[in-house]
Amino acid sequence: MKKIVAVLASIAMVSSVFTGCSGGGQPSSAAASGETSKPASTVSINYYGGWTGGDLDKMGALVKKFNESQKEVQVNFTSLQWSQMFTKFLADYQAGSTPDVVALHSFELGQFVDMGVFDADAIKGLNLNSSDYIKTGWDGTILNDVQYGVPLDINMHALYYNKDLFKKAGIEKAPTNKEELIAAAQKLTIDANGKNATESGFDAANIKQFGFGFLQNHHAFYQAFALMNQQGYNPFTADMSKVSLDSAKTSAAFQFLEDLVYKYKVTPAGEKSPIDDFKAGTVAMVVDGNWQLSGVNSAAKFDWDTAAYPQIFGEKAVWGASELLAIPKNKDADKVKAAQTFVKWLSDNSAEWALSGQIPSNVKAQQAATKIKGIDAFNSELDYVKFLPAHKKSVKVFSSAAPSPILTAAQNAMLNHKDPAEITKQLESDINKVLAG
Repeated sequence: MKKIVAVLASIAMVSSVFTGCSGGGQPSSAAASGETSKPASTVSINYYGGWTGGDLDKMGALVKKFNESQKEVQVNFTSLQWSQMFTKFLADYQAGSTPDVVALHSFELGQFVDMGVFDADAIKGLNLNSSDYIKTGWDGTILNDVQYGVPLDINMHALYYNKDLFKKAGIEKAPTNKEELIAAAQKLTIDANGKNATESGFDAANIKQFGFGFLQNHHAFYQAFALMNQQGYNPFTADMSKVSLDSAKTSAAFQFLEDLVYKYKVTPAGEKSPIDDFKAGTVAMVVDGNWQLSGVNSAAKFDWDTAAYPQIFGEKAVWGASELLAIPKNKDADKVKAAQTFVKWLSDNSAEWALSGQIPSNVKAQQAATKIKGIDAFNSELDYVKFLPAHKKSVKVFSSAAPSPILTAAQNAMLNHKDPAEITKQLESDINKVLAG
């Protein structure tokens, strides 16, 4: 229980590493569950999640559908920002009023396994078959050879591009490698006089349209992480007690991102919302996640599409994360059984979850899902998506809140234009301080 108290204190100061991956919004609770009047024999359970954007509506609809499909189990759904939800979950757990089902990301699993709050036996009792799930999603539920959850979905970065602007610039296809990306971004970066970044007299101080954009917060580190993996290098593991970063490979990853802003001038420094700039038509290409698909579909007034994340170095790799459903330990056997029923149903019926841009981990659900425009590029990356580890301190190491190691590194690269070798040295030091703390 001491571990729970300590983690409660840290979560209060640390936002989830996945911040920014769904829109803002107000907390939602039982009103979204579609709860109906229940017979005395009905078992009511509580389900906590961290969705606050358009995905919240989709999850609420699924919970309502489950509640209306039978009378034995009724689910009360509460959704808050991820960090707030985890704080509430642990506080409720400590008070003995645990939720019965909790959603989380795979990299967040380690801290809860370390605290011993999840019921692996309840998951084992579902008798799941790994072949029924996408491998990357399945693997994200397992730590130290024990499965702690049911895979729900997979998310990753890909390239959004404005086909109308491509056509206007004479570019026939989305870039697939470093050379193509830089060349396209330069052609698509236009100054106030109509000159692009490849032409003589181009005014880099007076740009009206940028060729390329990306989030320059913790998501800049996610890109660096992908680019490290594209060099066949990943220093982060679930059991790491210390990291020793390869300076050459880590620096090369940050250098590429810096060059887009400061050398080639194709990306605005300090860009805050590239997806909104993309929707407005002022940025021709952006790197962002599949959770943005529904928003782009509804807002874009031009022809657009997505493409796989470009291969900048020797191997294909892209950052990603997965969500899973876990069952906290509970002495009430009826509630555990009810939680199992709901979790299995939600996995089997997650095809509708794809309407929010998510990729269901359940193979049959994915195959049955109505394909949202732009999802194919994300599906094409499933074989080489790379997850951050489920280390017990991952939430701190990879936090989106200052002064986390990865946010400091991103700011030093994208805003302060520091030497990538120095960024690497400080990143290593900052991570090791967290691991040793």
